[in-house]
Amino acid sequence: MKTRAQQDMELAEKLVREVEQQKKEVRDIYGGLCHSFPVMVRTCGLCQALAFSKAKAEGGKDDRARAHSLLLNHIQHLLNVQGDLLQVVRDASASEYMLYTRRVLSAWIYFKRFAESILKVSSAGEGGE
Repeated sequence: MKTRAQQDMELAEKLVREVEQQKKEVRDIYGGLCHSFPVMVRTCGLCQALAFSKAKAEGGKDDRARAHSLLLNHIQHLLNVQGDLLQVVRDASASEYMLYTRRVLSAWIYFKRFAESILKVSSAGEGGE
């Protein structure tokens, strides 16, 4: 039986490798988001960070929108949420919300590291907005 950390690492690698197939601009923006997303979660909270990315994802058909869409999809996979991710998180009880937040933050280190190793995006890459 694998630990949660091992499962998270495998999932992160699989999902980041899928991003590797995107064009360079999307890879760079996504990699930057992998570095900046935990900061947004700690600063604003998970719900607000997800709302920000959802607004960016729905804001157009450009590379930035695609990268935010991928990020949201990956968080949805990580949390194993069906339906509207933002709605599920927004409607969660306080204990569920804290669990979702801890889950994202603990697993996100793997997304960040694979963005560096697979996508070749450093913390100085594009991010947040």
